[in-house]
Amino acid sequence: MKTLSLVIPVYNAPDLARAAVAHVRELDACAKACGFELAEAIFVDDGSAPPLDISQADGSPTLPIKVLRQPANRGKGAAVRAGALAAKGEWVLMSDVDLSAPLTEFARLAPHAEAWMTCGSRYGRAGMPLRRRILSRLFHALVWLVGVRDIQDTQCGFKLFRMEKMRPVFETQRIERFAFDVELIKRVRRAGGSVVETPVAWHGGKRSSLRVLRDAPRMLWDLLRIA
Repeated sequence: MKTLSLVIPVYNAPDLARAAVAHVRELDACAKACGFELAEAIFVDDGSAPPLDISQADGSPTLPIKVLRQPANRGKGAAVRAGALAAKGEWVLMSDVDLSAPLTEFARLAPHAEAWMTCGSRYGRAGMPLRRRILSRLFHALVWLVGVRDIQDTQCGFKLFRMEKMRPVFETQRIERFAFDVELIKRVRRAGGSVVETPVAWHGGKRSSLRVLRDAPRMLWDLLRIA
């Protein structure tokens, strides 16, 4: 069977991380039904204070649950890169810690597993707060100017990576915060690889580490770097 690793970046959200552990069993069953074997779940602690501790989480599955600690907060992109490069699976499923897209939505990504990168998409779905919706549309317009014009939702935190192809892409990744997805898409395309977008169920973030006033200028700067 194809082997799969789950990578979840976490920053100061121990309650969400512990709650996510209980849902790993659901991904295990879903992966098997799709022809994959879930090898591990990696929670990447992006410099949380205090350090992430999931030892008391309920419903832990029998497969390995690991915490990979970053010594300081560097950003979601850096955390995903560290988790992907540390993963043993032939494929890596990246998920946000709040599980806005349920882990069982892997079944929607699995049919596209031969693509280098499969992006879950929230495009057209209701439920996003107005401020986030406005920021998302502005960001998408800038992404279009950068040259990514056929992916409607570059920022959905639910993606599948084929590591045979993506390992060298992650090794050259330089954007460490929220615009890292755009850089990965650009690098895959530059290398002649394939990027697929497919809709996933999305229930709205319970919590987000994104802060508009702080992060919007950073995202703009990162897009200029990508351009």
